[in-house]
Amino acid sequence: MVEWRHAPHVLAMSATPIPRTLAMCKHGEMALSSIDEKPAGRLPIYTKLSVGPDAIDEAHRAMVEEVSTGGQCYVITPLVNASTADSFERFKSAEVEHKALVEKFPGITFGILHGQMNSEEKAAALKAFADGHTQVLVATSVVEVGVDVPNASVIIIEDADRHGVSTLHQLRGRVGRGSRQSKCFLLVGDEAGYPSQQRLRVLERSDNGFHIAESDLRLRGAGDLLGTRQSGSAVSLFHASVATDLYLLEAARRAAAETIARANVRGENLPAPLAIPLKDRSLVDLNV
Repeated sequence: MVEWRHAPHVLAMSATPIPRTLAMCKHGEMALSSIDEKPAGRLPIYTKLSVGPDAIDEAHRAMVEEVSTGGQCYVITPLVNASTADSFERFKSAEVEHKALVEKFPGITFGILHGQMNSEEKAAALKAFADGHTQVLVATSVVEVGVDVPNASVIIIEDADRHGVSTLHQLRGRVGRGSRQSKCFLLVGDEAGYPSQQRLRVLERSDNGFHIAESDLRLRGAGDLLGTRQSGSAVSLFHASVATDLYLLEAARRAAAETIARANVRGENLPAPLAIPLKDRSLVDLNV
């Protein structure tokens, strides 16, 4: 909990911290607050990375089993429509996958949701899924945030290497919101390179957003703090790591606040810090 002495000019909020956010906190004058606990009762989400053309079979079996016991499922694709472009032709699309699943599993009710639908169509698709009329929702990453269906317990993410780890972590968060044990399947083709698979293995091993962001930062780099590039090594630090020293950052901030507070008691009138933790009552009482 933080007591603000000055109204901030900028409030940056992120449901899932990304490397760029962490690097800005590291090097900028930003007071950092975090919520590192899950809501009570949440079960860990079983996550599995599967590579190759046969990876879908296990995921489909889990989908059928979950639906047969009253659960619901998301199937996520990176594209809306099939693409003929050489760089995208191997990737799944929502419309083609929806049609294929309807034909393959005639006993299951499927819905579809993507960004090219109008507002009324999107609302109808979400309502049908939330009300349980649709058992499986085939969608793009448009469901990444703001969708809360506690009965949904399985998510299958096709071509997972086409998404960043923050997006994947958010998508995984669409399940595990109820009492059912939830599962997340990250599917990639043989074409997915080692760097992509390495990043996805982090999600397989951890469901901690902060750990995932730090690992992604370590693997991809912070990018340009004042530019548009969001990956790559933009800073060379020989005395510290931008990936692992966030706690050191907070310790330094507290030390700076204490130094300023003591200096002001002596009448030196140094600039006040942006915020002081309420637990440090000795500093708060000094009216910094």
